[in-house]
Amino acid sequence: MAPPGPTIGTHFKRAIGWNLAEIVVTPREQASLNASGVAPVLHGLLAWRRSTLIIATPILLLSVILAMTKAAQADVSSLTSLGKFLNYLPVIGLLLIPVGALRVVARWTELRRSSRFLMGCWMASIVIPLIVALVPLDLLMDLSGARANVDPTVSSQLEAVIFGARMILAVNAAITLLPVLLSMPGGLLRGAARVKSLFPGSTLVGWFLIVVAPFYSVIAIVVFALLDQIVGNGLLMVAVALLAFSPWLYVIYRGIYGRPMSSEQARSELPRANRFGSWLLLLAVFFIVIFALTAKVGQTPVVGSGDAVLSYTQVLLVGSEVFSRAMVATVVFATLFLNMVHAEWRAANAIDGDLRREHNERMTELSGHLQRGTDSPS
Repeated sequence: MAPPGPTIGTHFKRAIGWNLAEIVVTPREQASLNASGVAPVLHGLLAWRRSTLIIATPILLLSVILAMTKAAQADVSSLTSLGKFLNYLPVIGLLLIPVGALRVVARWTELRRSSRFLMGCWMASIVIPLIVALVPLDLLMDLSGARANVDPTVSSQLEAVIFGARMILAVNAAITLLPVLLSMPGGLLRGAARVKSLFPGSTLVGWFLIVVAPFYSVIAIVVFALLDQIVGNGLLMVAVALLAFSPWLYVIYRGIYGRPMSSEQARSELPRANRFGSWLLLLAVFFIVIFALTAKVGQTPVVGSGDAVLSYTQVLLVGSEVFSRAMVATVVFATLFLNMVHAEWRAANAIDGDLRREHNERMTELSGHLQRGTDSPS
């Protein structure tokens, strides 16, 4: 009888969890890891990576289906051959992510090559819609032919129509790129936090969280600023405030994240810093959902059917893509930070006696100006 493996519940619990050091692999996973010669310190990381991608892949495939349906239903009669091709190109880019995820799931006990393949697919899925968004309307539609054949008396009306088409193209590009913009900063922070839980003795990842986290707040505010001016209300403001404040917890708890810790210390101190942030994120998502279901622009619902600003299909497409992209981005950035921690350790051990002595002297001089109570009199 084969040893038991993880259930769907186990995969989901791992995917939303943050402490990789506390992950316990199943007997079947243990056998696979031992057969591949994987070091015990990486067991939790590889099991978490596999579980996260198993949960994300069906949602990614749903996003691909929804995006393909939207592209197929689009009116492309006025587009050039290039425009018709670019209509489907973002879907192809999105499809690359589940392709990379499935490759990792199939070879989950191998770290280096599978991670590189996933990273390449993930980067291509970002670059492709960016390139499409940069293509001007003049290449997507035969505007010169339309201008040449129009009656001069209605040329101003034609230019107004072209301007409206440019606005629609810009809005569609923004909706297409929104999942990319929303998923990357959060994935970066979550990936760094998970590597810190696995290697608490490293200070590089901790200080990266402390320094970069405030910039995530700025991104969150910028993303929602335009939306707030159009359809904003108190619910959206509360949600944005929660999203903008949550990264500052890394700064508030810098005494925990910014110092090397033993595994025992990390087990007791890191949960306190992460628990509050999880509650803030859940509250922010709750307020955003309530806002989306109740907000109106004039008398037009923001989300709904018929004349609503956004259809349920569009919201489902953006929401599912943001969620799944964020999970994959967390895995990608965790791999990057894992390499950074290893490089930090190698560099620290490569410092010889003379170099170490020179570095210590410079750091001693610097500490005299940075530590409290050591400022020289003016």
